[in-house]
Amino acid sequence: MEFILSSNQIQLKSAIPLVTNYEQQLLALDQWWGKISLIGKINSQNVSGSILDDMQLTKDKFSALQGCLIQNLLKEHLQKRIADDNNKSQVAIDILIRNLFERTADVGFLATDEDIRAFLQKPNLSSAEKNIMQLRLAEYVKKYSVYDEIIILDTQGNVQVHLDKRNLISHSTDPLIGETLHTKAEYVETFRHSDLQSNREQSLIYSCAIKSSNNKSASTLGVLCLCFRFEDEMSGIFADLQSDDNSSSIMIIDKMGKTIASSHPNNFALGGLLPKNKSPNITTVGKHTYLSTITATTGYQGFMGLAWKGQVMTPLKAAFQHSKNDKKSQNNQSNLYQSQLFSEDLKEIHRTSILVKDDLNLVVLNGIIAAARQNAVEFMPVLGEIRKIGEDIANIFSSSIDNLQTTVVNARLNDVKFMAQLAVNLMDRNLYERANDCRWWALSTAFRKILNTTKQGIAEQQEMTSILTYINDLYTVYSNLYVYDKQGKILAASSPEQQNKVGQIAQQSSGVAATLQLVDSQQYSVSKFVPSEQYNNRHTYIYNAAITDLTGKKVLGGIGIVFDSEPQFTAMLNDSLPKNEQGQVKTGCFAFYCQRDGFIVAATEQAPLTVGQKLSLDSALFTLENGQHQSYMHKFQGKSYALGVAASKGYREYKTSGDYQNDILAFVMVES
Repeated sequence: MEFILSSNQIQLKSAIPLVTNYEQQLLALDQWWGKISLIGKINSQNVSGSILDDMQLTKDKFSALQGCLIQNLLKEHLQKRIADDNNKSQVAIDILIRNLFERTADVGFLATDEDIRAFLQKPNLSSAEKNIMQLRLAEYVKKYSVYDEIIILDTQGNVQVHLDKRNLISHSTDPLIGETLHTKAEYVETFRHSDLQSNREQSLIYSCAIKSSNNKSASTLGVLCLCFRFEDEMSGIFADLQSDDNSSSIMIIDKMGKTIASSHPNNFALGGLLPKNKSPNITTVGKHTYLSTITATTGYQGFMGLAWKGQVMTPLKAAFQHSKNDKKSQNNQSNLYQSQLFSEDLKEIHRTSILVKDDLNLVVLNGIIAAARQNAVEFMPVLGEIRKIGEDIANIFSSSIDNLQTTVVNARLNDVKFMAQLAVNLMDRNLYERANDCRWWALSTAFRKILNTTKQGIAEQQEMTSILTYINDLYTVYSNLYVYDKQGKILAASSPEQQNKVGQIAQQSSGVAATLQLVDSQQYSVSKFVPSEQYNNRHTYIYNAAITDLTGKKVLGGIGIVFDSEPQFTAMLNDSLPKNEQGQVKTGCFAFYCQRDGFIVAATEQAPLTVGQKLSLDSALFTLENGQHQSYMHKFQGKSYALGVAASKGYREYKTSGDYQNDILAFVMVES
């Protein structure tokens, strides 16, 4: 920050007209004071020289303070812009990485699909068999719409079946095939041009070796490739992050600094390399000067992806439009000293400006008294003009500090609104995956065959338990997975702690009754957020999907997946809050997920309320339309907070296609 300020003074001042205007006004008054002082010296034979000296001393104090004021104005406006851009670049990369983390689990699970294994073990695949497998892959993509292609290859790179009919691939020589076959890692992540999708300039592909069984020494049958809809996903992320003025370009850059995704490809084309500067910085690209911020991902559950970063480039000439458009602050200068929003430097400037003005008034008063004693009538107009100049300077200080308060307060309000949007976005995106998982796992051929038998014995129970345990090990966001029959009786569970529930009827509050009425493989059922036996009588959501026979027409039972809501929701909220240098949530910050009736679904550690209690705020906040967001200064339990709220709007098909309705609001409070 200090480096940017010291190295770019002229550019920054020209980019912030408000600051330039204050500086010019102060300079003009300073020069006029100098001229008036000179007149005073010429006509001061009858006045003590100490009066003039005191005036000059006061003038020097004002001059020094003016320099501090201008520096702080520049610093605060710059700080706000950098914070906004840093938020966008950080969220752009972290949201993407969270999404891609789910893909690493998907490819590992799908590569162990028994139908795919059986398909590859057949010696001579018929067209009919390939069509059946293609339909199965299509069923998968209907649920996981983040993929635009799935390819199954043998160990020689020959395509056995794939999904996208526009893709004419039949054989691949891409090195990722060999890498996937020989890696000791669980998957291979590749981003570049590939003959697997030759019609694309770049593809993001997750590949995994397909083994004949889960045994580590099992023979290799082929390779599974999941092709992620990268451009589509980035388009959605950019749309969520783009501000109203739409001037900033948000990008994802690879480890070499090459642009691989851009919100404004006409300004920053894919494949382009930008100057490698420290972040944040001011840099020139072509004929334009930009404020640049670059952020590395914080990762998700240890997953860091391919070392990509988020970057935001904001044209310097448009970077500080907020200095014109900020709404009047809800604070006033009497709150300045108590507020945590303002720096000690700003508070000191405010205090000193008042003291200097008082000093000047005292000097002028002494001058008036001295002039009256000396009968120096000619000196009175000088004193009057000096007083007026001092008042004008003080008014500029007052106006500029008020503007600075407005800038800082509005920056905080924008921050908390952004945090609330991020929090609710994280929830929608995460639960989208849960709705997908339950529907796909319900299509497990093993489950369908076992439930279609007249009796499920110990062997069948053990087989289902083994499958559920394997899935749960891959997808750690669940505390338990369980399968039940058409009477709702639990037949198998993944969690050792929940084995005592096997043989019992699942709670009606779990959504079992609604699930057993579903036939369409695209449908699912979600419990209300209530205490569950499957979650040690704590509040959670259980996602359910019906298990049908192989024809898909007869419901045989269902699968319930118990979301580990407490740590998962708390982590989402924490990820949306500001952090200190140690990466911990700053003191005085907390957040909630709430239903529209104020019922608290989740709360962060510092929050004064917890799950199951009600958040009492203005009722209008709970009626926000889906996708809306607001922020304002608010008194809560005797303290002043910047409060941000956002209503969920869903993600892709989740909550947007009539599949499921469950409005959630995220509230973020930051002490001010």
